[in-house]
Amino acid sequence: MSETLLWLAYLLSGVAAFALVDRLGWRIVPSMLAGAAVTIAAWLVLFLLADEKNRPEWETVDLSLNTCFGLIFAGLGAAAAYFVDWQRRER
Repeated sequence: MSETLLWLAYLLSGVAAFALVDRLGWRIVPSMLAGAAVTIAAWLVLFLLADEKNRPEWETVDLSLNTCFGLIFAGLGAAAAYFVDWQRRER
């Protein structure tokens, strides 16, 4: 599986969580979970599109590891949006 595409999925998780908090006013935890869902969906697409020989041997470990990374990036994105919103309210 492509490492570059997985890192792009992590970045998209952060961007999604940021947008959910900043634009839609979601709370941090639901936006983090929605952001992590982006990583899970991207991983599943990459897994299904990969050749049989390029698929990881331990699918569950690989999925849980990538979900954790997606959750970290989503948390960073949500926290950044919360901080930006807090800065706007202080002014």
